[in-house]
Amino acid sequence: MRVLKFGGTSVGDVDSISSVLEIVRRQMDQPLVLVFSAMGKTTDQLAAVGELASQGKLEESLGVISALRGYHFEIIGQLLKNGEAKRRVTSFCDQTFRSLEEMARGMSVLSDFSLAVQDRVLGLGEILSTRILAAFFLQENLPVEWVDARELVVTDEQHTQAEPLFEETRARCREVLLPLLKKKRIPLTQGYIARSKSGAITTLGRGGSDYTASLIGAALEAEEIQIWTDVDGIMTADPSLIPQAKNIPVMSFNEAAELAFFGARVLHPKTLVPAVERGIPVRVRNTRRPEGEGTLILAEAPGNGQRVKSIAYKEGMTLVNLVSTRMFKAHGFLKQIFEIFDRFRVSADLVATSEVSVAVAIYDTARLPLVIQELQQYGKITVKPRQAVVCVVGEKLKETPGIVGQVFQDLSDVRVSMLSLGGSEINLSFVIDENDLPTVISRLHRRFFEQGNGAPEDVPPHDLHAYEEVTQ
Repeated sequence: MRVLKFGGTSVGDVDSISSVLEIVRRQMDQPLVLVFSAMGKTTDQLAAVGELASQGKLEESLGVISALRGYHFEIIGQLLKNGEAKRRVTSFCDQTFRSLEEMARGMSVLSDFSLAVQDRVLGLGEILSTRILAAFFLQENLPVEWVDARELVVTDEQHTQAEPLFEETRARCREVLLPLLKKKRIPLTQGYIARSKSGAITTLGRGGSDYTASLIGAALEAEEIQIWTDVDGIMTADPSLIPQAKNIPVMSFNEAAELAFFGARVLHPKTLVPAVERGIPVRVRNTRRPEGEGTLILAEAPGNGQRVKSIAYKEGMTLVNLVSTRMFKAHGFLKQIFEIFDRFRVSADLVATSEVSVAVAIYDTARLPLVIQELQQYGKITVKPRQAVVCVVGEKLKETPGIVGQVFQDLSDVRVSMLSLGGSEINLSFVIDENDLPTVISRLHRRFFEQGNGAPEDVPPHDLHAYEEVTQ
């Protein structure tokens, strides 16, 4: 049994949806579960609806809804033939958009686009897409069965970033989906949306459709989880920055997880957790080039002599540095510092410490002013926005002689604000100014993937002179 997940670009227009139909048909020799995102950029547009309405810009919000209505109804008109099925889907979508308009009016009156409201609004995209797709697949004689993911994925009570309750989710998936699979039906459901244990609508965070597919695959002990997107798999670098980036045929779960967390835009950072626990391979493939093999992610990837697998980055970072002589040989100081981060639910993406200072790189800065206010009692705080984390990923990178010298050999003119090597066996990360990002990624990719010396273990170790130059 396989779980196939299709992202928004895979169902963003009629041609892409027709490609998805053929992909599914080619795999119907075994049981399938289908997971879909919202169509195209629908989730972004729904977010705009809520933001505009809550700011008192009701007419603009209703205009976005009107454009979304037109987009979905155009796809319905092109996909579905005249008949009862088309009438039912049209009626359902019309009612959904009417409800969204009423929600927009309510948000405008109350100036409310709270996290709970966001979950209710943003999750509508997946409901709309799967209703349309289910009707189309049935019309094309595929035995699909629409299933509400909110009856499958059970989460905690946290809105917009809900954490799945694995045992409850596993039980619900098996209870709902296994009988359908035994009847030779193909369950068709949504990613991203879920329901808390108390019954509130929740979501798994933006990009969470991948996570849903992994949860379902783990629950049903799938043979493989396939993530279908608009790129040929996981690449050696972001192809929007590096057009000559190459596909990585096979990589380990650990490598892929690091890349996802540090900004590789192919997988949701949490996607691999359920799959790893069950030892289920994950394959990333391109809907536009279905003949390609994509990237296969395994528990342990076979070695190919290439220690550095990929270079990822994460923009929009803020570097917070605390300097305090009170840290010197002070027991429990770091615990006090990170209890503040924990209390305000601010995650530290990267951390470096010395005897009298601690530096923290942060992506989500919504609550950072509250953290800084409390940190000031411990010492001098400096905040540096518009930073980027660059992450060089590869198995056993820490054990590779000379890797630090190689990474920084071509970066002697770039200011590095922070360096981390040792927290992970497979990741060397450092913080730079966002403006330097294109230059840094280009130079690193050229060194490791374009000069024929991509395997660091094949190159004589360098001294740390280059590294010392950029960190002084």
